[in-house]
Amino acid sequence: MAIDKIILLQLSPEEKRQLAFDLLDSIDEDFISTPMPDWKKMLIRERIQNDLEKPLDVLPWNEVRKKYFG
Repeated sequence: MAIDKIILLQLSPEEKRQLAFDLLDSIDEDFISTPMPDWKKMLIRERIQNDLEKPLDVLPWNEVRKKYFG
């Protein structure tokens, strides 16, 4: 579906804001209606279990930032 970007840019700020929210809502609806794959559920369960078993085995955000982002 082709949409003319020039026309969209001519919308008022309120119309652009509403369009942006409508688009984001439609993405959320698509995401929610898509079933989560089993591998992802298993990974989440493993991470929750690990967190419950070792609650102090974490890095503070400032250490994560230094380690991975320089």
